[in-house]
Amino acid sequence: MRYHIRERGWSLSEAFVVRDERNRPVFEIRGKFFHVGDDLMMFDRHTGQPLVEIKQRVLSLLPHYEIYRNGQHWASMHEQFKLFGESFKVEGGGMVFHVKGDVWRWNFIVTDAYGNLLAQIGHQFSLYRDSYAVDVAPGVDAPFIIALAIVIEMVREHHQKKEHHERW
Repeated sequence: MRYHIRERGWSLSEAFVVRDERNRPVFEIRGKFFHVGDDLMMFDRHTGQPLVEIKQRVLSLLPHYEIYRNGQHWASMHEQFKLFGESFKVEGGGMVFHVKGDVWRWNFIVTDAYGNLLAQIGHQFSLYRDSYAVDVAPGVDAPFIIALAIVIEMVREHHQKKEHHERW
């Protein structure tokens, strides 16, 4: 199933919608006010039920995020140092996932510990301007994969801000 997410869609003051391949709203993402670091909630657009919470671990050398489901810690996602490309390690529920790609070209693949392809994230898959697509393999938990894509976008934003500050 393909989902479309608007780039830089979130802010602390407004929500944004994740759409499916038929352009129907499926999930809504909202930021939390007065919170140190990024803190977002994903809701089922049809039921209004909270699905996933994404929290940034502020005191970390490299970007690190915690993902919660039903109030329980579900996974940790952190950037791994690489000279070329981006790599993230996701650990949770006794499983390990890998996200590899290029944050500037905005193309990633998500695999499990055995190398099975779980999702592809990228601009080339999206038909919509200023958005990227998340292709989730059959049987894979879509809210989890979308949460990973949102974390990648937040890391990209942090890199751009850091690069901008280093220039000045």
